[in-house]
This record gives sequence, C-alpha cells and structure tokens, in this order.
Amino acid sequence: MIWAAFTSEWTKLRRWSLLLSTFLGLAAAASFFVILLFSQAPATGHGGGLPSLQQLARPNGLVVGVTRATALLGIVAFGIAAAQTASEYSLGTLRQLLVRQPRRVTLLAGKILGVVSFLILALCFAAVIAFTVAVIAAHGRHVSTSAWFTSAGLGDLFRALGDIALAVIGFSVLGLVVGLFLRSAVFAVIVGVAWIIAVENIITRIVPGTAKWLPGTALDTVASGGGEGISYVHGLAVAGTYLIIAAAAAAVTFSRRDVTA
Repeated sequence: MIWAAFTSEWTKLRRWSLLLSTFLGLAAAASFFVILLFSQAPATGHGGGLPSLQQLARPNGLVVGVTRATALLGIVAFGIAAAQTASEYSLGTLRQLLVRQPRRVTLLAGKILGVVSFLILALCFAAVIAFTVAVIAAHGRHVSTSAWFTSAGLGDLFRALGDIALAVIGFSVLGLVVGLFLRSAVFAVIVGVAWIIAVENIITRIVPGTAKWLPGTALDTVASGGGEGISYVHGLAVAGTYLIIAAAAAAVTFSRRDVTA
C-alpha cells in the first residue's frame, strides 16, 4: 500500500536532525533574500535590478523576496530529495524496505509522496518566517504594508506560493530520480547543483535559444509566474514533460534493477 510506504518514509524524514536543518535552512535562505531585498532597495527607480521601495509597497511586495529565493530553495529541495533516495542504497536499507514492500513501484510512489510533502511543509514554514521578516523589514524602511493584506495582495500571495510550491515539487522529483540513478548521495547532490547553477547557465550563454527548453529554467519560470521571453504556460509544459519522463524512467529502472546492498 502506498500509505504504508508513505508513512515509512516519514519515519525517516521526521528525525530532528533532518527536520530542523531543512526547515530552519529554508527559512534562513528565504529570510536572507528578503532582508537583502529591503536593505538594498532604492527609494525610487531601480538599483541594480532590485525593485524600489515604492514598488515593494504594491500588493505583490510581500512575495517578491521569497520569489527571488526560488533558485536557492529549489537547489536545497533537489539536494535533500536526492540524498534521501541515494542514501537508501549506500546505507543498505533499501533491501530491508523491499522485504516489507516487494511492490517496487508502490514503494517508490510512497517515497516520492513522503519527500515531496516534507519539502512542501518546509516551504510553508519558510514562507511564514520570511513573510514575518518582510513585514519587520518594511517597517524598518518605512514601506507601507497596507496593500499587502488587501484582496489583491492576498491573491498575489497565494498565487505566488502555489507557483513556488509547484517548482519545489519539480525540483524534489528530479532530485529523487537523480539520486535513484546515481545511488550516491554526495555524487547526486554535486551533479544536480552543478547542473542547476553552472551547466544550464553555460548552455544558455552559448546557445541562448535553448533556455526555454531546460528543466531548471522551466521550473524557475513556473516559480516566478513567467519569465522574460518565456511564458508561464510554456514553462509549466516543459517542466511537466521532464517530470513525466523522469518519473517513468525511474519507475521502470527501480522495478527492474537488482538491489545488491
């Protein structure tokens, strides 16, 4: 049963060392971007691409900082998901799990749901902390927050959170798949972070037209509600295609590959 596999995964995920480091790490990362945004924002105009204090007083000002932290949040989600899958091989616990649940696809589905739900909860916690920091930072820079809590502001808030959650789910699933294929937590994290931070940037600099077809860029586009030259719908379609292919390949590989450790 998927529920049994799901609860089994949560038994591992709710370890205090992992739970605190993930929740507090994501909250610290999101809050850092919020503080940086408000401390460096000019009174008017643009300062190095940053929105002005006048722009931060608009209804969507509450979510600007968290949205800009999406790339970092995605990297963290990818790394944690990859490590959770790959560690099952390196620690030799996967064989024990398969003894209790021989239906491999069911086990994999439960593990994916467990890790994704864990990271979504961590994102919600980080968002609450970051929004609290944003309110404090706004008052520190004398930015009015009244528009943030209007119907338009709350609509922007929930829309942005939904988009960021979709991106985090995407990064998590990709991390799980990479960890499953590579079987090494350290190697999987290195490969994933290198791809997201460096490889995609190099590819887009050499061949700019490829940007809208890369998985990391597509997920960033979804998190931002659309990007420059790339629509939200296009980003969602590209990211969804990558995730479906990755999940299908993972299911086939996991169901057929021998587990020797």
